[in-house]
Amino acid sequence: RPKESDPTHVLHPEYQLLPSGRTLRVLQFGLHCFKDAFPLSIKALSDSPWKVYLPEVDPAVNKVLVGGLTPARTYQFRLCAVNQVGRGQYSAETQRLMLREEAPSAPPKNIVASGRTNQSIMVQWQPPPEPQLNGVLRGYVLRYRLAGLPGDYQEKNISSPETNYCLLSDLIIWTQYQIQVAAYTGAGLGDYSSAVTEYTLQGVPTAPPQDVNVLAVNSTTIRFTWNPPPQQFINGINQGYKLLVWPERSPEDITIVTITPEYPGSRHTGLVSGLRKFTRYFGSALCFTTPGDGPRSPPTLLQTHEDAPGPVSSLSFPEVLDTSVRVSWEEPADRNGIITGYVLWWEMTGVNSSRLERSLPNATLQHQLTGLTSVTSYTILVAARTVAGPGRTTTSTVSTGVPPELPGAPSNLVISNISPRSVTISFRPGSDGKTAKSQWVVEGQVVKMDGEEEAWKVVYQIQHVPGTQLLEIPDLTPFTQYRFRMRQANIVGSSPLGGPSRLIQTLQAAPDTPPSNLTLLAATQTSLRVRWKPLLDHQYNGSPDAVGYRLRVRRVDGAGKEQLEETRAAAGGGERGTAAGSSSSREASLEGLDPWTQYLVQIQAFNSIGAGPWSSAVAAPTAESVPSGAPVNVSAEAVSSTKILLKWAAVLGSQKNGVILGYKVLCAEKDSIAPPSVSVVVGERSGTLLFGVLEKYTLYALQVLAYTRLGDGPPSSPVLTRTKEDVPGPPARMVFPEVRLTSVRVVWQPPSNPNGIILGYQISYRLESADPQRWTTVEVGSNARQFTVTGLSPQQNYLFRLTGRTALGWGETQEALVITTERRDSAFCSASWCSP
Repeated sequence: RPKESDPTHVLHPEYQLLPSGRTLRVLQFGLHCFKDAFPLSIKALSDSPWKVYLPEVDPAVNKVLVGGLTPARTYQFRLCAVNQVGRGQYSAETQRLMLREEAPSAPPKNIVASGRTNQSIMVQWQPPPEPQLNGVLRGYVLRYRLAGLPGDYQEKNISSPETNYCLLSDLIIWTQYQIQVAAYTGAGLGDYSSAVTEYTLQGVPTAPPQDVNVLAVNSTTIRFTWNPPPQQFINGINQGYKLLVWPERSPEDITIVTITPEYPGSRHTGLVSGLRKFTRYFGSALCFTTPGDGPRSPPTLLQTHEDAPGPVSSLSFPEVLDTSVRVSWEEPADRNGIITGYVLWWEMTGVNSSRLERSLPNATLQHQLTGLTSVTSYTILVAARTVAGPGRTTTSTVSTGVPPELPGAPSNLVISNISPRSVTISFRPGSDGKTAKSQWVVEGQVVKMDGEEEAWKVVYQIQHVPGTQLLEIPDLTPFTQYRFRMRQANIVGSSPLGGPSRLIQTLQAAPDTPPSNLTLLAATQTSLRVRWKPLLDHQYNGSPDAVGYRLRVRRVDGAGKEQLEETRAAAGGGERGTAAGSSSSREASLEGLDPWTQYLVQIQAFNSIGAGPWSSAVAAPTAESVPSGAPVNVSAEAVSSTKILLKWAAVLGSQKNGVILGYKVLCAEKDSIAPPSVSVVVGERSGTLLFGVLEKYTLYALQVLAYTRLGDGPPSSPVLTRTKEDVPGPPARMVFPEVRLTSVRVVWQPPSNPNGIILGYQISYRLESADPQRWTTVEVGSNARQFTVTGLSPQQNYLFRLTGRTALGWGETQEALVITTERRDSAFCSASWCSP
């Protein structure tokens, strides 16, 4: 019995969630006696302490509204009564009650956004405070749009509550965005955070400067004028412009000038100086930001202005005489325009009043000054001219001489550095004849091995270079004996020839040319006969004893390996002299080749030093032969019980060995000793052949071979194919060894032509005088060879029929007439059916 001061108990309370989801209504609690008040206690979780939530509840009520609770929390309640004496015992606890979830009542906090790239922004945040989640956090929604502009938000759903970051990508370069984040529970989406703004990083401009104009100001300066790119294509803070200039023929030699940006709306101007005069340049401009350069404007081709040329070069006096001087020069290194001519001045040194001037055309690079005074010093000045005027002068001094005479002959010739095709000659020059030398001439004489001397001829000549005492003589013939002699020349003429040098022999070298007239002839099915015209003796470039020929053979289709064959030439086997039409030749045989195959053959000559060049390739086929392979992909298929369809593909190309005239098909029963039948199919292509009138259900071996005009190739591997089943022939040797008055024993052998697998036999019989359509039939298994028929009438004539069965049905029948009697001589109509 409860105390008088205690509330009886709190019944399972009814509760009602108000729209806020934060209120419970506890119902139905009563008292046994008067009480002053009811304090209501509450606990949120099973392990949390109890808390007095309503310290005084009117004792006259039996329900109370509890507000200020947290959504998605579990609560329990209990009551106790209080009177003047004190507080009674608490009632039993209510069952656990969970409030519904609500959307979070606070947004995520600490939102931070930072530009990651020029098209992405990283956003990070922390979840809302836990008491304000109002349920189980399910994720976040991030929305963003261009800052400062009206328009719809784009949203991203982050479905993982553990994820507190998001990378916004595919954004516009260097653009400010407004970003907000909201959390959501199962009940819905909470409030969005305050907007944060952030720029994407700068990018490089995507458009070049506009309306770019490039103009040459003078011979070394180019002026650019342009408008900035559209602001939306700069993609960042404009750091300036780069003016690029490069020569037309040297695109890698770029001159770059950086220009600071001016007021955005104004037209910009920049100069590029220090360029080469009268040179064609390409000019282009670009805008750049901190990340890098934007695209260039389309290049403009222009040319700097002409200017006065630089000094002429290589001013010299190749010929100085007593009363004349030949002046020579070369074009200026810096022409700075189109050379229109040259100006030549000369005067006696120190006598300005004697200066004379002569203008020369632009093609003139030397001039003969005449009428000079002998043994006198002259000052010579030369300048080039363009439309801009004459350039800097080049000055030199020369003294005229005494009257010239013929030079003296060179002497003391010494030969050194002997190689296959050159030697070096050192010598002592003869007198110059009181004037400048103009030329050196070297003559050579070939001495043959037998001592015969050829005529002297000029082998080398060169213009005089001051101080020359050493000459390299090129273009000699290897392995050849030479003598050399020299002469020199000046304005008067050539000197006498000097004495000959000692006899020398150039070194050996590989042949310079291949043998000629290479011809091929098919010798056999596997060989080619090769003929060629050998080298002349002087073309060996070495000792004839060491000369040979090398043949290179390869298939035209590239299959197989390359072959090399060598043959040696007999001593003195080359052609003598150079007479055209000589019939001397050599030949060789190339063995081990594939039949009926196109080959390419080349030839080269070689000696002890090395090999010469290969000749042009000559093609020829080997002779035809029988095929070396059989047709491929041979297959056979039984079409019926007497027909087989055979198919095959052509012989492989490398095994044809000639023109395939057709195919021969061999057909024979397997294990038969009889020769196979042969069918001919004309034509080279793949073929088919239908064999008819074959034995039923018989295994055949089929082969195919190809043939050319020279014979048959090998047959293909046998293909075994069996004709299809058919109904069987009649059983063999049906006899009746035992005949009684009421029974007959039938004995037989399997059909001679079973035409398949025998599945059973059928014995039929009737009285001879009975209805021909009414037979008594008995079926026995395939292994049965006899059967006894009983229940017959004595002394009666009976007709018997016997037939076999395959999968295709019953075959032909064997018939016999039997008399049921015990007299042996009258049991059968035919004695051959009855056993003795």
